[in-house]
Order: sequence, then C-alpha cells, then structure tokens
Amino acid sequence: MAENPFAGQDVVVADDFRKHFDSFVQRREGKTARPEHQPFDRNVDFWFAAICIAAKKGLKPALPSGKTYKAAEGVAIGSPDWRPTALTLLAIAETEDASVVDRPGEMMRIANGYANVGFPELLDILESRGGDTALDHLSETVVAMIGQ
Repeated sequence: MAENPFAGQDVVVADDFRKHFDSFVQRREGKTARPEHQPFDRNVDFWFAAICIAAKKGLKPALPSGKTYKAAEGVAIGSPDWRPTALTLLAIAETEDASVVDRPGEMMRIANGYANVGFPELLDILESRGGDTALDHLSETVVAMIGQ
C-alpha cells in the first residue's frame, strides 16, 4: 500500500455543510440509513465526491470562510489506497509544481478548497433528485458527467 501523506492532516469543511453529512453519509441506524438514501459510506467519501465534481467542472479551489467542521482525520484518506495519489496529482496540477508533494499541508488545503467549492454542486445534485433515490440520481448524474 502507498504511503498516505495526508495522515497527519484534517478534512475540514465549512460548518454550513455539517448537516448534509448527517443526511447523505450512512450512519447505519434507522430505516432510512440505506445506501439508496445515504449514498456515502464515510464522511471522507462525501468530501472526496465534492472534490471530484469541482475538478470535473473546472472550479477553482477556495477555502471556507467562517466556522469550519473537522469532518474526518486525514488517515481516512488512505482508504482506498489510490486516493492519496489522486489528491497528490490534483495538487500538482493545481500548483503546476511537483515539489508540492513535499508539503502535505498545502496539498490538503488544495483538496479542502476543491471540496468547499464542490459541495454546493454536489448538494444541488443530491437535492434535485425529484422522485429518485439519492443514489440513483447521483449515479445517473455522474455517468452523464463522465460522458461529457
């Protein structure tokens, strides 16, 4: 398994998004705690999806202003083991500087910045699902985005 340079960093998001973690991340309690309603297994998965959408849409990262929420510890980024590599490549692309790999804090700031601008896009997808389940609508939207 590859080393996780993010293990000592925190996944930080604007506090305004905290309630959405409870809505869309599985808590394994109650009758609605199913993947079709809560399509993300862990907080870090929800955060990473926001990063992916922001990158796909070409949004520029911007850190949250105001109160923040520690959604996860960076050690969670290590699973699956390809995720640290993906975030490292994103940081290199954003900075156009391969030496950013020596600065995990800067790479995490970039990732958190992408997540921050991606969350409104992701939430718009999840909340505009009409009669579909969150998982169905998200899946269909991601497939359409990939085809673009």
